[in-house]
Amino acid sequence: MAENIENSSYEEIIKKADEFSKQKNYKEEIKLYKIAMVMFADKLDKTKLISLYIKLGNAYYNLDNRDKSTQYYEEYLKLHPQGQSSVFSRLSHAYYYTDTDKSIDYHNKALNLQPNKYDVTSKLFAMTKSSYYDQQDVKDESEYEAESIKNNFFRNIKKYTHEEKKKKPNKKLNIAYLSSDCYTHTMMSYMLPIWENHNKEEFNFFIFIGTDKHDSTTEKIENLGFKMVNCHNMPEADIAKAIYDNKIDILVELGGYTHLKSFCTFYKPAPIIISYLGYLNTLGIKEVDYILADRFTIPEEYAYLYTEKPLYLDKGYTIFAKKTFPDIEDCPFEKNGYTTYGCFNCTSKLSDASLYMWSKILEKDKDSRLLIYRTQLTRNKIKAIKNRLSKYNADLDRVIFMSTTYSPHFKAYSNADILLDPYPFSGMSISMEAAMMGVPVVTLIGEGMQSRGAGRMNKVLGLEELIAENGDEYIEKAIKLSSNKERIKELRQTLRSKLENSPIISGHAEFTKDLEEKYKKVWKDFVNSP
Repeated sequence: MAENIENSSYEEIIKKADEFSKQKNYKEEIKLYKIAMVMFADKLDKTKLISLYIKLGNAYYNLDNRDKSTQYYEEYLKLHPQGQSSVFSRLSHAYYYTDTDKSIDYHNKALNLQPNKYDVTSKLFAMTKSSYYDQQDVKDESEYEAESIKNNFFRNIKKYTHEEKKKKPNKKLNIAYLSSDCYTHTMMSYMLPIWENHNKEEFNFFIFIGTDKHDSTTEKIENLGFKMVNCHNMPEADIAKAIYDNKIDILVELGGYTHLKSFCTFYKPAPIIISYLGYLNTLGIKEVDYILADRFTIPEEYAYLYTEKPLYLDKGYTIFAKKTFPDIEDCPFEKNGYTTYGCFNCTSKLSDASLYMWSKILEKDKDSRLLIYRTQLTRNKIKAIKNRLSKYNADLDRVIFMSTTYSPHFKAYSNADILLDPYPFSGMSISMEAAMMGVPVVTLIGEGMQSRGAGRMNKVLGLEELIAENGDEYIEKAIKLSSNKERIKELRQTLRSKLENSPIISGHAEFTKDLEEKYKKVWKDFVNSP
């Protein structure tokens, strides 16, 4: 084919490219599509261009080149605005890391054409990161979409019943956790300390694993002595049946809309279902009874904004694993002569509200810089973030983008004097790691529990001075801390020990005991319910 390419017809070239696509040889596929575009440029009508753009978009998507796939999908939509569901879904994924609100818009377009679980879960997750939706909006949309999924995919299912279990008030409870993150994932920094401290004499524990990833962390989990059930390839009905067949009394769902396993709860496979941690908001699924929280994470006056009933913990909302961190370095301002504000969070959390506040901080703190760090930064991501910052007249010459890989990655935090927590989705794990490296975190708390992670840590550490309740206060607190260089140096040297000695890291056993008491409480409530 290659030697005869110049004598080939357009149809022959496309046919050969399509064959490469079937063979998953996407680079050769792309090469031929582009040759066809050049050779037959004067003969390409609208129909052919539409076909070529979507084929190129798909090929680049299959190569995991989101920037290029986005480029060709957008060209396709210029000629064919009504689009197709798969293109809108892929564009929503591409924009998720640079413009969450645009991502939500594409999810809605996909759903208008074809109901599907992926776009529902991804859209709802993205909404928790957007500054244009309050908690009532999130709850309403979650309940609407959950009901839509149920009607479209689970209309005629039969729920399991559990009335006979009420006759066993004092039984040894079967507690199951459902997670797709049972490998080296940030969730395990929170869950492993709980699992390691669970009382196996008093309870039977199960983990339903929704992933095929397996590493040293997975081996730690397997050595806990819990019963492991791999449900990675199971449809929701089979997951529900496995939960029911294992006589689970309390199911703790750890993924929510970060994975597609949570819809098994429609079957009500356990008498009590609790949502915890992996998805930091309401699921809107009426079969889920409780959402674990403390009174800072979901203040009682906000409880009505969740479909689930908050199950309040008395020893905090989370604990965090003990880890080995590198030595703490001097504050960057000592060598730079200016304050470096940093954001180390996933770029999907860079909401318009965050970028606006950060632009105002740069405007008012004229001797400062803003560092946006993420190893996955690409040229197109940087360009997109700069364009969004420009809307707020940010001085882009003072915005630093960095993607350098550090080993261990904790060393990256040494580049910042102060962390600026994004709003409304707080960087919970990032804030823990930053504090362990001596970097204070200024945060803004709101109605949604996803906004309160760094604030909760600061409260435990006695750093209410770094918790803001509105945007103006956030800006003021950041600038006030920046102006107090001695305070920044003090925090650099004391934050690690504060966190290490706090209940978050030193109170694993007490936290787990409290959690187990709450499991017993909800079981008692279930047994005594009408």
